[in-house]
Formats: sequence, structure tokens, C-alpha cells
Amino acid sequence: ILQQVFTSSAADDKLIQELLARKIPIVQSSKSQLEKMVLSPSHQGIVAEIRPRTFWSLKEFLATLPARALLLMLDSIYDPHNFGAILRVAECFGAQGIIFSKNRGTDITPVVSKSSCGASELLPLIKVANLAESVRSCQKEGFFVLAAEANPRALALPQFLAQPRPERGLLILGSEGEGIQPLLAKLTDQSLYIPMKGKITSLNVAQASALLLYHLAD
Repeated sequence: ILQQVFTSSAADDKLIQELLARKIPIVQSSKSQLEKMVLSPSHQGIVAEIRPRTFWSLKEFLATLPARALLLMLDSIYDPHNFGAILRVAECFGAQGIIFSKNRGTDITPVVSKSSCGASELLPLIKVANLAESVRSCQKEGFFVLAAEANPRALALPQFLAQPRPERGLLILGSEGEGIQPLLAKLTDQSLYIPMKGKITSLNVAQASALLLYHLAD
């Protein structure tokens, strides 16, 4: 996967020596050059060029899944730090894959990759043109669709957890500003909300994803 590494570190750096031992090309670069590559000053002196990313098609991906599976769908997550943090959470708690839109949200950018702490390279990523059609495709494959959304028919998370849970689940998360688009909300089988005890009435979407996936993943 690694094509070459750009670094401002000294040649005797332990990581650089390990990369050289694996015959990975090293290009000495200035810190300002590295910053331009990743559009951020936060690069720790090293940038890796990797083989171009490939995304799964939803049909092919669904065919690979076991009988018991948990997927995550992201709608309108435009903040790359939130997107990356959610990927990290999903990988940590065993989600099988992430479905996201080509148009409604950020793409996999350098900031997303860094914020994910490597999860963007480990998780199957499914980039789709139509989230609603993707929900329908998942439902045809036996997925019970959950939306993290407070509405009159929503269950508190503890109430949902007290019930028998389906083997296949798709959890939809929306942005803190826009939430989940109405068409997706209509397609969901159940809405969930996290009860709050403090004066602040909601969590950051990445924080909410951590709490929800911790409880929903087996």
C-alpha cells in the first residue's frame, strides 16, 4: 500500500530506519512542504503516499457480510474531524463498514484520515450516490434501520436495549445542524435518542456515535 514517504525527520530516526529496511522510498522534505501536502501543520514530520483508495460497491459489500452485522450510515457529516472521529469509533467497536454519500458530506480527506487514527484505511468504505436507495437495499438484505434522532416515536437508548435486538442493524447518524434528511427518517424502522441529564441537551455527533456503537455492537 505504501508508495513512498516524505519526511523532515533525521535519517537516523527509528521509524525512517524501519521504512528503509522495508525498501520503502524516503524523500527528505521541509516542514512547510509537508504542510502543503496535508493542508495542516499537524503532520509530525512525516507524510505517506499510499496506493489510490478503492471504495466498495454496496451490492458487493452486502454479499460479503455474515448473518450478524452492524453498519453505519453518515448523512451530512461535513466536518472532517467529526467524520474521522466517527470512523475511529466504528473501527474500535467492530462496525463492519461505513456508508456515506458522494454529495451530502465530506469526502475522505487528509484531515479525515488523520482524525481517524488509521481507521479510514482499515474499515470498508462504501461511497454511494443515493442514501435512500442504499437504505432500501440494506433492508432487502434483512437490516433493521435505526436513526439517531429525537422525535415523537423515538425510543430512549436504554428502552431499545431492553428489547430483543435484530441480528443485522444499520445505524444512521446525521449532522448536528441538519440532522437526518426527512426521506431517510421515513425509511427507518426505529429512531433512538440518548437521554441527557445535564443542562446541555445534546452530544457532539462523534461522541454520540461512540456511546451508541458501544451499546449496539456485540
